[in-house]
Amino acid sequence: MATEPMRFGMVNRNGLIDDLSSYFYKEGHLVELYDVKKYVSSPRLFDLMIRALPADGLVHVGDSFLDKRTMLGDWPQRTYGISLHGWKSIQAEVELVDAFHMNDSTVSKVQVWPFDPASLPEDAARLAVALSYTAAELYAEPRIVGSLNDILNELGFWVDPERY
Repeated sequence: MATEPMRFGMVNRNGLIDDLSSYFYKEGHLVELYDVKKYVSSPRLFDLMIRALPADGLVHVGDSFLDKRTMLGDWPQRTYGISLHGWKSIQAEVELVDAFHMNDSTVSKVQVWPFDPASLPEDAARLAVALSYTAAELYAEPRIVGSLNDILNELGFWVDPERY
């Protein structure tokens, strides 16, 4: 009889990090993010570029989150996370942009998540940001892998650059 695969759900589930650590536990080894991605959904639904974003109450995600915690340099366009509900409440009032100068700091990157990223405690936020990166992004910018490992290792997780 085949066993049902373990399902962990979304990264904002209480106790997720402990459950993942127990499930993937191997003496002396960190849990590889590639394996976690098979069981936990990325919180990132879609991305937007917005001019003059009203960022009050929003938290940094993506490269801006990493930049605040590691030596990863960020672009002038800061990256913020917003819930899908929050996005729906402001979308009629903001200016979406498709093209902009790379030094234009009036433009913000926005990741829309199914829940409010500000609701996550620090450990869960670290895992959520790590899960939000695509394989293509990790491959295109190897420095992100190093920054992710800086914030994940103390939680017992790591990103193996050979798996992307």
